[in-house]
Amino acid sequence: MTLGPDPTSERAFDEGGPTLADTGERALLEALAEIARTSSGALAIGPGDDAAVWSPEPGRDLAVSQDALVEGVDFQRWWISPRRLGARAIAIALSDLAGMGAAPVWCSATLCAPSSTCFEDVLEIQRGLSAAASAAGCAVAGGDVSAIDGPLVIDVVVGGTLMPGAVLRRDGGRPGDVVVVTGTLGRAAAGLRLLLDGGEVSEQEQAWVNAQLSPVARIAEGLQLIASGVRCGGDISDGLLVELERITDMSGCGAEIWLGRVPVEAALVSDFGAAWPDLAIGGGEDFELVATLPPSRLEKLVESWPPALAPLTVVGRLREGSGVAVLEREGGASVPPPRTTSRHFG
Repeated sequence: MTLGPDPTSERAFDEGGPTLADTGERALLEALAEIARTSSGALAIGPGDDAAVWSPEPGRDLAVSQDALVEGVDFQRWWISPRRLGARAIAIALSDLAGMGAAPVWCSATLCAPSSTCFEDVLEIQRGLSAAASAAGCAVAGGDVSAIDGPLVIDVVVGGTLMPGAVLRRDGGRPGDVVVVTGTLGRAAAGLRLLLDGGEVSEQEQAWVNAQLSPVARIAEGLQLIASGVRCGGDISDGLLVELERITDMSGCGAEIWLGRVPVEAALVSDFGAAWPDLAIGGGEDFELVATLPPSRLEKLVESWPPALAPLTVVGRLREGSGVAVLEREGGASVPPPRTTSRHFG
């Protein structure tokens, strides 16, 4: 199985046709706005004017976040189709709302591209972004385009709502809390490593590549955590170890991760051997959620957890002190922390 977009299903980058220099900004903006209008139902005034207009529900707080994808840093053209790239850009941004327990309402996207970029590639990015946003109940409010003498950049801003005080925060953890995560860890980091290595992949490895290229924002899981009274957590796009470090820093305590409890595929352990913790707790890119809560509330949370959602797994606990220790198992020996690869600037 060869890595890269399937040419029979979606347009790949640079397949030809007019460029942005050929069509100009006006035609591009009109085409992008037309695509965005398919997912602008939550707005009083959608794309087309100088600004979109949104009327928030009374008594709701606003959550806002922003995320960017940079060609050559976050993706390579041969990895991914333009449409899939647009969907990935919005999913990554929406994951920040999921990590707060917010319901997405609107988004806007800015594209910076060289004038040699194919016009149809940009429309495909917008189609992927708009379809994924609409599936999440998120209206595309608009955005901006700019010429750039450099790589392709997609910057997405997302807005969502939540009830005042009903939010997942990093400063809400307390010593003794159990640490839970959603889903399975390490698959997307494994996929990224395979993409960087290049070459043929097996069916199992292609599934890991797909986890990297098509992440899922755990919006429903974040909302369920909030509904269950959980108030400490975040998304683990930068890896479980990094996110727990942030939680412990802001909560004024320490934590421990139990490797024997980390939800990871057996094939990933067998394929990567002793390096699997680098992927599962240090690699990031999974866009799952982590949360902490008192042990007395764990049983009720698990019993009420809808089976359609990504499953919950207890992977550690918060404790007195500072920092995050990695243990072989609960009560077991400490092991060196894995290498983290998700931080920018070294």
